[in-house]
Amino acid sequence: MTAKPPTRTRMPRAEREAQMLEVAERVFGANGFHATTMDDIAEQVGVTKPLIYDYFGSKEGLLAATIERARHQLLDALITAWDSDAEAAPRERVAAVITAFFTFIDEHEQAFALLRTEGSLIGEAAASVERIRQQTAKALAEGITMLPEFADLAPGRVVALAEVMIGGIERLAVYRSTHPGITSDEAAELVVTMAWDGLGSLARA
Repeated sequence: MTAKPPTRTRMPRAEREAQMLEVAERVFGANGFHATTMDDIAEQVGVTKPLIYDYFGSKEGLLAATIERARHQLLDALITAWDSDAEAAPRERVAAVITAFFTFIDEHEQAFALLRTEGSLIGEAAASVERIRQQTAKALAEGITMLPEFADLAPGRVVALAEVMIGGIERLAVYRSTHPGITSDEAAELVVTMAWDGLGSLARA
């Protein structure tokens, strides 16, 4: 008797989508958006190219979904860091959030490499990059205004300062990518040291 071939288990859609996005982040980050083909990603996922088109519509759609996935993961990491020790001193809580940002970048090196070349991104992907910045600045500003020391600061000034901090974080992250040796804790301390006196002067004013 001839043995029957093993039955192939169909992966649930959500699980397959997560697999595709994980591979896409790695391949886009390593090769760049324009040099990556859907065939490259399909081969590494182990599916057909039409299936990826069925999920995401286009290569641009896949890229946008990859960045959106990173955006949600980053927000979760920042919220977790903020909530991890509600009894900590204000400076330490802000430092924990910024450390989480640098740690996330370290753990998603391919995605960050892709974001550094944002000038080549188009459409929804470019919009997703900007949403990452706005989301991070908003989360940081909301956290700062929750602290009693800064509760009376004008919301607009806090958001503006948060934007300055995010810009500093991004530039320092780029610097770390070519100058290894600065840990996420050390990088966060540099940003907090730079920003904390500014926050204090705003509160005193």
